[in-house]
Amino acid sequence: MAGNGAGNGAGIGAGTGGAAGGPAAAGGALLALLLLLGLEAAAGAALLDLAGQAGPALLAALGNLLACLRFGLTLRPGREPLVSRYARCDAAGMPDADGRYTRRLTLLWALLLGGFALGFLAAAGLGGAGPLARLQPLACLGLFLGEHALRRRRFPGLGPVSPLGTLRAIWLCHGPLRPHLRPLVRPPVRHGA
Repeated sequence: MAGNGAGNGAGIGAGTGGAAGGPAAAGGALLALLLLLGLEAAAGAALLDLAGQAGPALLAALGNLLACLRFGLTLRPGREPLVSRYARCDAAGMPDADGRYTRRLTLLWALLLGGFALGFLAAAGLGGAGPLARLQPLACLGLFLGEHALRRRRFPGLGPVSPLGTLRAIWLCHGPLRPHLRPLVRPPVRHGA
């Protein structure tokens, strides 16, 4: 919704201060965006209030569902799995040439987040999402750190594999420099060949 407000509001200030795209247009677009964000926040707060005690669990279910879809939709035929995209931006490089490892890891993240979405949805009906809310960060951190240990062990020819390197790769993949990025992939180091 917010993106539509920015595009539709761009003309608000255009008639009041010169050429389209000038400072007045930018100010009008910003004002429209802020207004739209305020309306979205108020609507969200009203919906959470209507949901009562189930509100936080429903919100957590929605957030997990969106994250699950973010991973899962990249597994469709012809698409690059999300973890493969991140691995291309990682200085350590791609774990395997055929991408099976990163595809499976993308699927695992989608399943974990989808499971939590279903769990929070069930907790909304039962009225208690507290234990699930405490379990999710531990499960996600465990998968994130455990995968790094597994990757180091399964692919010893990779460059330095670290959680910080992965976070950097994710930031580079989604960050403001993305259009100007070239993948940081380097050929794997072959030992004894």
